[in-house]
Amino acid sequence: MGSRIEIRLPSNMEYLGVPDAVLMEIGSDMECCQKSLEELGTSVIEACTNAMEHGNELDDHLPIQVIYEMEETQITITVLDEGPGFDHEHWQPSDELMRQRGRGIQIMREFTDELDFSRHEDGRFQIRMVKKLDPAAEENS
Repeated sequence: MGSRIEIRLPSNMEYLGVPDAVLMEIGSDMECCQKSLEELGTSVIEACTNAMEHGNELDDHLPIQVIYEMEETQITITVLDEGPGFDHEHWQPSDELMRQRGRGIQIMREFTDELDFSRHEDGRFQIRMVKKLDPAAEENS
């Protein structure tokens, strides 16, 4: 398969549904389990929320970019922002699992097969998420 889609969005929370809607449309043409797509969709929304809010500080003039790369057995999604990033190597989840905010990274870790934080070659901060797609998982859920 090996196709790629890129979108840019203003750093405005009103657009948070767009990356998930694009993913669901992509997934409708792929052989994969709905649960896997929903988990990846939740992760994409978390990554985009962090990029808009923490990376770009909700500045409408600073876009985020979402890149979808589809292969036969997996989807890779990269979210890029203009912000400084954070110390992801030493990040630890909070002991307060029931708090309202701050669980996004933990959610992304749980719902993806690979999660990487790094700098893009152009200097932007990026979150890269990989979800392996197993059509047989639908039968086992």
